[in-house]
Amino acid sequence: MKHSPELTDIVMSLDELVAACGQEPQWVMALIEESIIDYDVPESRQFSGYQLTTVRRAARLSRDFDASVPALGLILDLLEEIEQLRQFKRQWDMHTQMIESED
Repeated sequence: MKHSPELTDIVMSLDELVAACGQEPQWVMALIEESIIDYDVPESRQFSGYQLTTVRRAARLSRDFDASVPALGLILDLLEEIEQLRQFKRQWDMHTQMIESED
């Protein structure tokens, strides 16, 4: 595992990703096949810390809810959408608060 100067993130091989997340290689490959994760550096088949975080999150969801790989894709998409909506709401609240303080 090495650090990528361009991405300011770690860069790891498939074997390193599998070892870091504690899952079977076939399970991680299923995540790739379902487009839940992609190679961060496709030409050299490498992954970043972002993919590691996604794989670990998927592993927790799989363990906690006995979710299939396709279901994990949907769950992760919905969780990401919720996070985006919460961020939008925080920005909206800050904007509204600024307008109210100007009055």
